Amino acid sequence: GLVGKELQKLDLRLFNTSVADKTGLALGELLGSCGKMTELSLMLADTKIADLGAESIANGIVALPLLATIFLDLERTLVSPECVDAVKRKLQRPGLQINY
Repeated sequence: GLVGKELQKLDLRLFNTSVADKTGLALGELLGSCGKMTELSLMLADTKIADLGAESIANGIVALPLLATIFLDLERTLVSPECVDAVKRKLQRPGLQINY
């Protein structure tokens, strides 16, 4: 599997693909191991990621203590509006710049 201990920046563009919750679960697990990450960009628009994958990704992001900047694109996915709102609330913290 992927090891992210040393990753400081990640720009992942999976838009307009058939990735789904399985990928979201793997991303969440990977992100949770990236303790040195300071910048993250995830472009997941037009994918089949749904609530389960989005929640896993959010949980992984929350575990990143040094993260200063996030760009997260979940447009035109299967993620429910309620889950998008919950993800946004979960990611809020002082000093963290989030762009959706």
